This record gives sequence, C-alpha cells and structure tokens, in this order.
Amino acid sequence: MTKRNVFLLATCAVLIATAILLIIYNLNMQGRQESYTKVVMGPAQIPWNLYGVVLDLGGLGNPDDRSIESPTIIKLKDNSYVMWYRGQGFADKTGRIMRAISKDGINWTRTGVVMEPVEEYEGDKIDPMTVIYEDGIYKMWYGGDSYGGCACYATSADGISWTRYEGNPVLRKTSGSWDNEGAGGQNSVIKAGGRYYMFYKGYGKKDPGWTFYGIAESDDGINWMKKGKILSPDPEIGDTTIYRNLCAFMINNTYCLMFTMVEYLDLFLASSQDGKTWNKHGLVFAHGYTPNGYDSKWSTSPCIIMEGQIIRMWYEGGDNNGRVRTLYAETNKSWISHALKNTVKKP
Repeated sequence: MTKRNVFLLATCAVLIATAILLIIYNLNMQGRQESYTKVVMGPAQIPWNLYGVVLDLGGLGNPDDRSIESPTIIKLKDNSYVMWYRGQGFADKTGRIMRAISKDGINWTRTGVVMEPVEEYEGDKIDPMTVIYEDGIYKMWYGGDSYGGCACYATSADGISWTRYEGNPVLRKTSGSWDNEGAGGQNSVIKAGGRYYMFYKGYGKKDPGWTFYGIAESDDGINWMKKGKILSPDPEIGDTTIYRNLCAFMINNTYCLMFTMVEYLDLFLASSQDGKTWNKHGLVFAHGYTPNGYDSKWSTSPCIIMEGQIIRMWYEGGDNNGRVRTLYAETNKSWISHALKNTVKKP
C-alpha cells in the first residue's frame, strides 16, 4: 500500500470518527438548551449551569402574554414533568393558574388555564405555591390575594380539573399575633416523617413594613397548627426588612429555605435541623447573568427538585420591561451542602 493510500485511509478514518462524535453529541444535546456556568460570589462560591428561558411568554392575547410567575414543578413516575404557574396577560390584571408539561424539564408545552380566581378569598390573582402528588391525587396549596394574603388548598385527579377545599383558606392571619395582617399568601409545603410542614410569609402591626417567615404543621394538609415565627430579617447582616418568595426542600434531613428579599432580588439560603432554629448562609444565586437580559431585574420564586447529585431549579426571571419568564439552572448537591457549612455571622 502506497503512502498516498495510507494517508487517504487515515484521513477517511478521522472524518468518519469526527462524524460519529458529532452525531453522538447532537443526540445527547437533542432537546437540551445550551448552558453555561456562572459562579455566584457568595460565602460559598457556587457554580450554576444556566440554561436561560425554558418557558417564554405566551403569544399576544394569551392569558400569559405579560408574565409567567410562581412556577411549581413535580416529577412523575414516568420521569415526565408537570408545571403549574401564574399566568397574567395584558388584557386584564387577573392572575390565573396555568399548566405546562415536559419530558425533560426544559422543553415545555402549554396545556392552558386550569384555575381562575373566583372566590372572595382569592381576590384577583392566585399563585400555585406547592403541588404534591400522592395516593393518586394532586394536592395543591396556593396563595389567595385577600385577607392580606392567605393559603388555600385544592385537589385534582388529573392536575387539570381542580376542586377547592370548601373550608378555604386553610391558613390565614391570626388576630393579636405577629401575622395579624397577612399569612400564607406565599408559602411552601413539604412532607417529612408523615407530616406536612408549611413555611409561609406573614406580617403584622407590631413591625409595620416588615415581613417574616413562620411555620405550621398538619397531619392532613388541611388543618394547620401554627408553630410561630422562624426567620426574621436582620439588617445587621445586610438583610432588608421584607422577605418575599420562598422554597422549602430537604438535604440530608436538613430543612432548607431558599428565599428572596425585596431589595436584593437574588436567592439566599437558610437551614435548620429541627425546623425551629435557623442559620443563614447568604447569597447562593444572583440575578443578571442570563444573556439577553431575561433576569436583569430579578431571580425569584425558585422551585427545587433533587435528582441524584443534581439540584434542578426553575425560577422567575424578570427583565427591564417587567416581563417575567420561567428560567432554569442546575448545580451539584455537594455545592449546596458546602454552602450549609458557611453560616453568615453578624459583624
């Protein structure tokens, strides 16, 4: 065999190998948006893979052509994903609960409106805060806009047609308490040890302009017993006086809250071993790093799902025009575990 033939064969082999690698790469990336890494400069430098927008605004005239807020996602046994979110359009100020489905958590298909605010306690907007699927039933705790904000409950067999609990709201403000102006409009529910735990935002007359987080417990998800205030803003360590959206999840039997403050529209982390005594761990996710400015104003309302060693997070991204979309990012569980070791201390 001549040198020329050897060269041609080698060249062909390289081209074939390159083509095979490209095919494999494209197959692996099929259905996945390009991601890039941003390291958050907080007490624990957490690298996040940012995927950007995964659910964009609806077309003009749709009920979500202005904003897509409060995404809550669950993963089903067939490994598909369902999202409920608050859609708001330009046509009116109504905030409706809408639904979308996905095979991978990144490429979503809308299925439309599933709940309109019609009850007095709901006001003109409702927010899906938490959905848990158990025993063949979807259980939703959502936020109503009346009574200064309240927590409501509904169930569904298919995640589309919902039946409100006739005794709604299931959590509301308490006269004479720290949350006597509003309680539960923003909440996050988890189930641990056979009990439901609701972490919620509340506020009252004692500290006007301040909001706090409280905890309530329940055996059935309907009848709740408030257990008091668990997290307060602390300006001495840089906190603002108003807490906003929150998401509760667990890592290695540790209760975790990822939350936002009104003047720092980023995501911060707090944790507790018993749900009562909490430590703050500072900034864990900052807004303003997604290209095209989709989160130039804020990154809020996170929803966390852990899959093995990967923490998947869907969240609100707000742009300079006030448009709100669902964005997605992920990191390794070890980074969040590392952040839990870095407690923010007073100066």
